[in-house]
Amino acid sequence: MKPRKSLLALLALLCLAVEPGRSADIAELKRQVAAIGRLEFKRDVPVRYLDRAQLRAYIERLFAEDYPAGLAARESEYLYWMGFTRERVDLRDLRRRIVLENVGGMYNEKTDELLAVEEFRQVDMLNAPALAHELRHALQDQYFDLAAVLGDLSDFDDRKLAALAAVEGDATLVMVRQMGFDPDQVGDAFSPENILSYSALAGATTLAAAPEVVRLQLLMPYLDGMRFSRAVVREGGWKALNRVLAHKPLSSEQVLHPGKYAAGERPLDAAIRFRPSRGELFHSGVVGEYYLNVLLKQGDETPDAAQGWGGDAFALYRDGEARLLLWKSRWDTPAAASRFHADFRRFLERTFRVNFRAGSERGRAFLAGRSDAGYFFLCRDNDRLFYARGSDRDPINELISGGIYD
Repeated sequence: MKPRKSLLALLALLCLAVEPGRSADIAELKRQVAAIGRLEFKRDVPVRYLDRAQLRAYIERLFAEDYPAGLAARESEYLYWMGFTRERVDLRDLRRRIVLENVGGMYNEKTDELLAVEEFRQVDMLNAPALAHELRHALQDQYFDLAAVLGDLSDFDDRKLAALAAVEGDATLVMVRQMGFDPDQVGDAFSPENILSYSALAGATTLAAAPEVVRLQLLMPYLDGMRFSRAVVREGGWKALNRVLAHKPLSSEQVLHPGKYAAGERPLDAAIRFRPSRGELFHSGVVGEYYLNVLLKQGDETPDAAQGWGGDAFALYRDGEARLLLWKSRWDTPAAASRFHADFRRFLERTFRVNFRAGSERGRAFLAGRSDAGYFFLCRDNDRLFYARGSDRDPINELISGGIYD
Protein backbone atom coordinates (compact mmCIF):
# COMPACT_ATOMS: atom_id res chain seq x y z
CA MET A 1 0.00 0.00 0.00
CA LYS A 2 2.13 2.88 -1.28
CA PRO A 3 0.07 6.00 -0.35
CA ARG A 4 1.25 6.03 3.28
CA LYS A 5 1.93 9.73 3.78
CA SER A 6 -0.72 10.62 6.35
CA LEU A 7 1.85 10.47 9.13
CA LEU A 8 4.30 12.95 7.65
CA ALA A 9 2.45 16.13 8.50
CA LEU A 10 1.99 14.91 12.05
CA LEU A 11 5.69 14.20 12.43
CA ALA A 12 6.63 17.56 10.97
CA LEU A 13 4.13 19.52 13.04
CA LEU A 14 5.20 17.74 16.21
CA CYS A 15 8.77 18.83 15.66
CA LEU A 16 7.68 22.33 14.77
CA ALA A 17 5.84 22.52 18.06
CA VAL A 18 9.25 22.16 19.68
CA GLU A 19 11.21 24.66 17.64
CA PRO A 20 10.70 26.62 14.39
CA GLY A 21 12.11 25.07 11.24
CA ARG A 22 13.66 26.52 8.13
CA SER A 23 11.85 27.95 5.13
CA ALA A 24 12.91 28.06 1.49
CA ASP A 25 11.52 28.11 -2.03
CA ILE A 26 11.18 24.75 -3.75
CA ALA A 27 14.42 25.10 -5.73
CA GLU A 28 16.36 25.96 -2.58
CA LEU A 29 14.66 23.07 -0.75
CA LYS A 30 15.85 20.66 -3.44
CA ARG A 31 19.40 21.96 -3.01
CA GLN A 32 19.15 21.50 0.77
CA VAL A 33 17.89 17.95 0.46
CA ALA A 34 20.67 17.03 -1.96
CA ALA A 35 23.32 18.62 0.29
CA ILE A 36 22.05 17.07 3.52
CA GLY A 37 21.85 13.56 2.07
CA ARG A 38 25.02 13.80 -0.04
CA LEU A 39 23.13 12.79 -3.21
CA GLU A 40 22.59 15.02 -6.22
CA PHE A 41 19.41 14.80 -8.27
CA LYS A 42 19.98 12.95 -11.55
CA ARG A 43 17.07 14.87 -13.03
CA ASP A 44 14.67 17.50 -11.80
CA VAL A 45 11.57 16.45 -9.90
CA PRO A 46 8.44 18.19 -11.16
CA VAL A 47 6.00 19.38 -8.51
CA ARG A 48 2.29 19.24 -9.33
CA TYR A 49 -0.01 21.25 -7.07
CA LEU A 50 -3.61 20.20 -6.52
CA ASP A 51 -6.34 21.45 -4.26
CA ARG A 52 -7.17 19.20 -1.33
CA ALA A 53 -10.17 17.62 -3.02
CA GLN A 54 -8.11 16.80 -6.13
CA LEU A 55 -5.23 15.36 -4.10
CA ARG A 56 -7.64 13.32 -2.00
CA ALA A 57 -9.26 11.88 -5.15
CA TYR A 58 -5.82 11.16 -6.62
CA ILE A 59 -4.67 9.29 -3.52
CA GLU A 60 -7.96 7.39 -3.32
CA ARG A 61 -7.34 6.06 -6.83
CA LEU A 62 -3.79 5.03 -5.95
CA PHE A 63 -4.99 3.38 -2.76
CA ALA A 64 -7.60 1.34 -4.64
CA GLU A 65 -4.92 0.11 -7.06
CA ASP A 66 -2.22 -0.60 -4.49
CA TYR A 67 -4.35 -2.16 -1.75
CA PRO A 68 -6.89 -4.53 -3.35
CA ALA A 69 -9.69 -6.02 -1.29
CA GLY A 70 -8.21 -9.52 -1.52
CA LEU A 71 -4.93 -8.46 0.10
CA ALA A 72 -6.76 -6.55 2.82
CA ALA A 73 -8.89 -9.64 3.57
CA ARG A 74 -5.82 -11.88 3.84
CA GLU A 75 -4.06 -9.42 6.13
CA SER A 76 -7.14 -9.07 8.33
CA GLU A 77 -7.49 -12.85 8.71
CA TYR A 78 -3.79 -13.19 9.54
CA LEU A 79 -3.89 -10.46 12.17
CA TYR A 80 -6.93 -12.10 13.77
CA TRP A 81 -5.63 -15.68 13.83
CA MET A 82 -2.13 -14.71 14.97
CA GLY A 83 -3.73 -12.80 17.85
CA PHE A 84 -2.95 -9.18 16.97
CA THR A 85 -6.65 -8.30 16.93
CA ARG A 86 -9.53 -9.81 18.89
CA GLU A 87 -11.93 -9.47 15.99
CA ARG A 88 -11.63 -9.20 12.24
CA VAL A 89 -10.96 -5.63 11.12
CA ASP A 90 -12.02 -4.05 7.83
CA LEU A 91 -8.43 -3.08 7.06
CA ARG A 92 -9.17 -1.64 3.65
CA ASP A 93 -11.63 0.93 4.95
CA LEU A 94 -9.59 1.64 8.08
CA ARG A 95 -6.31 2.22 6.28
CA ARG A 96 -8.00 4.29 3.55
CA ARG A 97 -9.43 6.63 6.20
CA ILE A 98 -6.05 6.93 7.92
CA VAL A 99 -4.29 7.80 4.66
CA LEU A 100 -6.90 10.40 3.71
CA GLU A 101 -7.22 11.98 7.15
CA ASN A 102 -4.22 14.24 6.73
CA VAL A 103 -3.42 14.73 3.06
CA GLY A 104 -0.54 17.11 2.27
CA GLY A 105 1.70 15.65 -0.37
CA MET A 106 3.42 12.57 -1.70
CA TYR A 107 6.04 11.45 -4.18
CA ASN A 108 4.66 9.06 -6.78
CA GLU A 109 7.35 6.70 -8.05
CA LYS A 110 5.07 5.64 -10.91
CA THR A 111 5.06 9.13 -12.44
CA ASP A 112 8.33 10.49 -10.96
CA GLU A 113 6.58 13.59 -9.67
CA LEU A 114 5.87 15.18 -6.32
CA LEU A 115 2.23 16.03 -5.65
CA ALA A 116 1.31 18.63 -3.07
CA VAL A 117 -1.67 20.68 -2.00
CA GLU A 118 -1.91 24.23 -3.35
CA GLU A 119 -1.00 25.83 -0.03
CA PHE A 120 2.40 24.10 -0.25
CA ARG A 121 3.22 26.23 -3.31
CA GLN A 122 4.50 28.87 -0.90
CA VAL A 123 7.20 26.89 0.92
CA ASP A 124 7.36 27.76 4.61
CA MET A 125 8.32 26.18 7.90
CA LEU A 126 4.97 24.38 8.13
CA ASN A 127 5.30 22.44 4.90
CA ALA A 128 9.04 22.41 4.12
CA PRO A 129 9.71 19.30 6.29
CA ALA A 130 7.09 17.18 4.52
CA LEU A 131 8.29 18.39 1.12
CA ALA A 132 11.91 17.64 2.07
CA HIS A 133 10.88 14.13 3.10
CA GLU A 134 9.18 13.52 -0.25
CA LEU A 135 12.10 14.98 -2.21
CA ARG A 136 14.41 12.52 -0.48
CA HIS A 137 12.06 9.76 -1.67
CA ALA A 138 12.49 11.11 -5.20
CA LEU A 139 16.26 10.83 -4.81
CA GLN A 140 15.94 7.29 -3.44
CA ASP A 141 13.84 6.38 -6.45
CA GLN A 142 16.30 7.89 -8.94
CA TYR A 143 19.20 5.90 -7.51
CA PHE A 144 17.61 2.67 -6.24
CA ASP A 145 14.09 2.20 -7.74
CA LEU A 146 11.72 2.41 -4.78
CA ALA A 147 9.24 -0.07 -6.22
CA ALA A 148 11.96 -2.72 -6.39
CA VAL A 149 13.24 -1.91 -2.89
CA LEU A 150 9.79 -2.12 -1.30
CA GLY A 151 8.55 -5.11 -3.28
CA ASP A 152 4.98 -6.36 -3.18
CA LEU A 153 4.84 -8.20 0.16
CA SER A 154 2.19 -7.43 2.76
CA ASP A 155 2.91 -4.39 4.94
CA PHE A 156 2.45 -6.74 7.91
CA ASP A 157 5.28 -8.98 6.71
CA ASP A 158 8.58 -8.51 8.56
CA ARG A 159 10.56 -8.28 5.34
CA LYS A 160 8.39 -5.46 4.00
CA LEU A 161 8.51 -3.67 7.36
CA ALA A 162 12.32 -3.75 7.27
CA ALA A 163 12.39 -2.30 3.76
CA LEU A 164 9.88 0.39 4.73
CA ALA A 165 12.03 1.29 7.74
CA ALA A 166 15.09 1.73 5.55
CA VAL A 167 13.20 3.95 3.10
CA GLU A 168 11.16 6.04 5.56
CA GLY A 169 13.85 6.26 8.24
CA ASP A 170 16.32 7.66 5.73
CA ALA A 171 13.82 10.28 4.50
CA THR A 172 12.80 11.17 8.05
CA LEU A 173 16.44 11.71 9.01
CA VAL A 174 16.85 14.10 6.07
CA MET A 175 13.64 15.87 7.11
CA VAL A 176 14.85 16.34 10.68
CA ARG A 177 18.19 17.66 9.49
CA GLN A 178 16.47 20.08 7.08
CA MET A 179 14.51 21.44 10.04
CA GLY A 180 17.79 22.24 11.78
CA PHE A 181 17.56 19.59 14.52
CA ASP A 182 20.22 17.26 15.84
CA PRO A 183 18.60 13.82 15.28
CA ASP A 184 20.13 12.56 18.53
CA GLN A 185 18.11 15.14 20.47
CA VAL A 186 14.60 14.56 19.11
CA GLY A 187 14.04 11.12 20.58
CA ASP A 188 11.33 12.15 23.06
CA ALA A 189 9.42 14.14 20.45
CA PHE A 190 9.52 11.15 18.11
CA SER A 191 8.14 8.62 20.58
CA PRO A 192 5.06 6.59 19.57
CA GLU A 193 3.11 7.97 22.54
CA ASN A 194 3.79 11.61 21.58
CA ILE A 195 2.98 11.00 17.93
CA LEU A 196 -0.29 9.27 18.76
CA SER A 197 -1.27 11.92 21.31
CA TYR A 198 -0.53 14.71 18.86
CA SER A 199 -2.34 12.90 16.05
CA ALA A 200 -5.58 13.03 18.06
CA LEU A 201 -5.09 16.74 18.78
CA ALA A 202 -4.38 17.38 15.09
CA GLY A 203 -7.63 15.70 14.09
CA ALA A 204 -6.21 12.36 12.96
CA THR A 205 -8.66 10.48 15.16
CA THR A 206 -8.79 7.36 12.98
CA LEU A 207 -5.06 6.73 13.48
CA ALA A 208 -5.31 7.27 17.22
CA ALA A 209 -8.27 4.88 17.53
CA ALA A 210 -6.94 2.13 15.24
CA PRO A 211 -5.85 -1.27 16.62
CA GLU A 212 -2.38 -1.11 18.09
CA VAL A 213 -0.76 -3.28 15.43
CA VAL A 214 -2.09 -0.95 12.70
CA ARG A 215 -0.87 2.18 14.50
CA LEU A 216 2.56 0.77 15.17
CA GLN A 217 2.93 -0.59 11.63
CA LEU A 218 2.57 3.00 10.43
CA LEU A 219 4.88 4.46 13.07
CA MET A 220 7.72 1.95 13.11
CA PRO A 221 9.25 2.73 9.69
CA TYR A 222 9.55 6.43 10.58
CA LEU A 223 10.64 6.16 14.21
CA ASP A 224 12.72 2.99 14.43
CA GLY A 225 13.73 3.55 10.83
CA MET A 226 15.20 6.95 11.69
CA ARG A 227 17.12 5.46 14.61
CA PHE A 228 18.48 2.78 12.28
CA SER A 229 19.49 5.37 9.67
CA ARG A 230 21.09 7.53 12.33
CA ALA A 231 23.12 4.55 13.58
CA VAL A 232 24.35 3.85 10.03
CA VAL A 233 25.39 7.50 9.57
CA ARG A 234 27.10 7.53 12.95
CA GLU A 235 29.22 4.52 12.04
CA GLY A 236 29.91 5.17 8.35
CA GLY A 237 28.63 8.62 7.44
CA TRP A 238 26.12 9.50 4.73
CA LYS A 239 28.14 7.49 2.24
CA ALA A 240 27.20 4.36 4.19
CA LEU A 241 23.53 5.35 4.43
CA ASN A 242 23.43 5.97 0.69
CA ARG A 243 24.40 2.33 0.16
CA VAL A 244 21.68 0.89 2.41
CA LEU A 245 18.90 0.72 -0.17
CA ALA A 246 21.20 -1.25 -2.46
CA HIS A 247 21.57 -3.75 0.40
CA LYS A 248 18.33 -3.27 2.34
CA PRO A 249 17.83 -4.79 5.80
CA LEU A 250 16.30 -8.25 5.59
CA SER A 251 14.44 -8.21 8.88
CA SER A 252 13.12 -5.89 11.57
CA GLU A 253 15.78 -7.47 13.79
CA GLN A 254 18.43 -5.76 11.67
CA VAL A 255 16.57 -2.45 11.98
CA LEU A 256 16.11 -2.71 15.75
CA HIS A 257 19.73 -3.88 16.21
CA PRO A 258 21.80 -2.05 13.56
CA GLY A 259 24.91 -3.97 14.59
CA LYS A 260 23.30 -7.12 13.21
CA TYR A 261 22.73 -5.35 9.91
CA ALA A 262 26.37 -4.24 9.84
CA ALA A 263 27.47 -7.80 10.65
CA GLY A 264 25.28 -9.22 7.88
CA GLU A 265 23.33 -11.48 10.24
CA ARG A 266 20.66 -13.03 8.02
CA PRO A 267 17.37 -14.58 9.20
CA LEU A 268 17.41 -18.35 9.65
CA ASP A 269 15.28 -20.51 7.39
CA ALA A 270 12.06 -21.63 9.08
CA ALA A 271 10.19 -23.50 6.36
CA ILE A 272 6.97 -25.19 7.52
CA ARG A 273 6.81 -28.80 6.31
CA PHE A 274 3.33 -29.69 7.54
CA ARG A 275 0.48 -29.37 5.03
CA PRO A 276 -3.11 -30.04 6.11
CA SER A 277 -4.90 -32.67 4.06
CA ARG A 278 -7.72 -30.24 3.34
CA GLY A 279 -7.81 -26.55 2.52
CA GLU A 280 -5.79 -24.11 0.44
CA LEU A 281 -2.95 -21.78 1.37
CA PHE A 282 -4.60 -18.39 1.91
CA HIS A 283 -1.71 -16.25 3.16
CA SER A 284 1.92 -16.67 4.23
CA GLY A 285 4.89 -14.60 5.32
CA VAL A 286 7.19 -13.72 8.20
CA VAL A 287 6.11 -12.29 11.57
CA GLY A 288 9.54 -11.07 12.73
CA GLU A 289 10.97 -9.60 15.91
CA TYR A 290 9.17 -6.26 15.84
CA TYR A 291 5.68 -7.66 15.37
CA LEU A 292 6.31 -10.34 18.01
CA ASN A 293 7.22 -7.55 20.43
CA VAL A 294 3.96 -5.80 19.51
CA LEU A 295 2.02 -9.05 19.97
CA LEU A 296 3.25 -9.45 23.55
CA LYS A 297 3.08 -5.74 24.34
CA GLN A 298 1.23 -4.69 27.49
CA GLY A 299 0.38 -1.06 28.20
CA ASP A 300 2.64 1.68 26.85
CA GLU A 301 5.84 -0.32 27.07
CA THR A 302 6.92 -2.46 24.12
CA PRO A 303 9.08 -5.22 25.61
CA ASP A 304 11.96 -6.79 23.74
CA ALA A 305 10.13 -10.06 24.21
CA ALA A 306 11.47 -11.50 20.95
CA GLN A 307 15.13 -10.83 21.67
CA GLY A 308 17.10 -13.74 20.29
CA TRP A 309 14.76 -14.21 17.32
CA GLY A 310 16.51 -16.01 14.50
CA GLY A 311 13.83 -16.47 11.85
CA ASP A 312 10.21 -17.52 11.38
CA ALA A 313 7.45 -18.24 8.89
CA PHE A 314 3.67 -18.44 9.05
CA ALA A 315 1.09 -20.07 6.80
CA LEU A 316 -2.67 -19.52 6.96
CA TYR A 317 -4.91 -22.16 5.38
CA ARG A 318 -8.55 -21.78 4.39
CA ASP A 319 -11.09 -24.60 4.04
CA GLY A 320 -14.48 -22.99 3.45
CA GLU A 321 -15.14 -21.01 6.62
CA ALA A 322 -12.49 -22.92 8.59
CA ARG A 323 -9.01 -21.50 9.19
CA LEU A 324 -5.70 -22.98 10.32
CA LEU A 325 -2.71 -20.81 11.23
CA LEU A 326 0.74 -22.43 11.42
CA TRP A 327 3.79 -20.59 12.74
CA LYS A 328 7.32 -21.87 13.11
CA SER A 329 10.16 -19.88 14.64
CA ARG A 330 13.87 -20.44 15.20
CA TRP A 331 15.90 -18.75 17.92
CA ASP A 332 19.54 -17.91 18.43
CA THR A 333 19.77 -20.16 21.49
CA PRO A 334 17.59 -22.72 23.30
CA ALA A 335 17.41 -20.26 26.21
CA ALA A 336 15.93 -17.56 23.97
CA ALA A 337 13.39 -20.06 22.61
CA SER A 338 12.48 -21.18 26.13
CA ARG A 339 12.00 -17.60 27.32
CA PHE A 340 9.75 -16.68 24.41
CA HIS A 341 7.82 -19.96 24.73
CA ALA A 342 6.98 -19.11 28.35
CA ASP A 343 5.96 -15.54 27.53
CA PHE A 344 3.94 -16.62 24.50
CA ARG A 345 2.12 -19.31 26.48
CA ARG A 346 1.15 -16.74 29.12
CA PHE A 347 -0.06 -14.42 26.34
CA LEU A 348 -2.29 -17.15 24.88
CA GLU A 349 -3.68 -18.16 28.26
CA ARG A 350 -4.37 -14.55 29.24
CA THR A 351 -5.77 -13.42 25.89
CA PHE A 352 -7.78 -16.43 24.77
CA ARG A 353 -8.41 -18.21 28.10
CA VAL A 354 -6.77 -21.34 26.74
CA ASN A 355 -6.58 -24.27 29.12
CA PHE A 356 -3.42 -26.03 27.95
CA ARG A 357 -2.77 -29.67 28.68
CA ALA A 358 0.56 -31.43 28.26
CA GLY A 359 0.89 -34.25 25.79
CA SER A 360 3.52 -36.13 23.83
CA GLU A 361 3.79 -37.81 20.47
CA ARG A 362 6.74 -39.92 19.34
CA GLY A 363 8.62 -38.81 22.42
CA ARG A 364 8.09 -35.10 21.79
CA ALA A 365 6.30 -33.00 24.40
CA PHE A 366 3.73 -30.41 23.44
CA LEU A 367 0.85 -28.36 24.81
CA ALA A 368 -2.65 -28.43 23.36
CA GLY A 369 -5.86 -26.75 24.40
CA ARG A 370 -9.02 -25.04 23.33
CA SER A 371 -11.19 -22.07 24.16
CA ASP A 372 -13.97 -20.07 22.53
CA ALA A 373 -11.26 -18.67 20.22
CA GLY A 374 -10.42 -22.07 18.72
CA TYR A 375 -7.99 -24.94 19.10
CA PHE A 376 -4.35 -24.36 20.05
CA PHE A 377 -1.07 -26.26 19.81
CA LEU A 378 2.35 -25.20 21.11
CA CYS A 379 5.62 -27.12 21.01
CA ARG A 380 9.21 -26.12 21.80
CA ASP A 381 12.09 -28.33 20.76
CA ASN A 382 15.55 -27.05 21.58
CA ASP A 383 15.87 -23.70 19.68
CA ARG A 384 12.62 -24.09 17.69
CA LEU A 385 9.03 -23.24 18.44
CA PHE A 386 5.93 -24.42 16.58
CA TYR A 387 2.46 -22.94 17.08
CA ALA A 388 -0.90 -23.67 15.53
CA ARG A 389 -4.37 -22.20 16.00
CA GLY A 390 -7.41 -23.36 14.14
CA SER A 391 -11.16 -23.14 14.11
CA ASP A 392 -11.55 -26.96 13.85
CA ARG A 393 -10.13 -29.80 15.92
CA ASP A 394 -9.31 -32.21 13.06
CA PRO A 395 -6.38 -30.29 11.49
CA ILE A 396 -4.77 -29.88 14.93
CA ASN A 397 -5.11 -33.61 15.58
CA GLU A 398 -3.69 -34.30 12.13
CA LEU A 399 -0.73 -32.07 12.96
CA ILE A 400 -0.14 -33.82 16.28
CA SER A 401 -0.41 -37.34 14.91
CA GLY A 402 1.82 -36.52 11.95
CA GLY A 403 4.55 -35.13 14.18
CA ILE A 404 5.73 -32.72 11.48
CA TYR A 405 6.37 -29.66 13.57
CA ASP A 406 10.10 -29.29 13.67
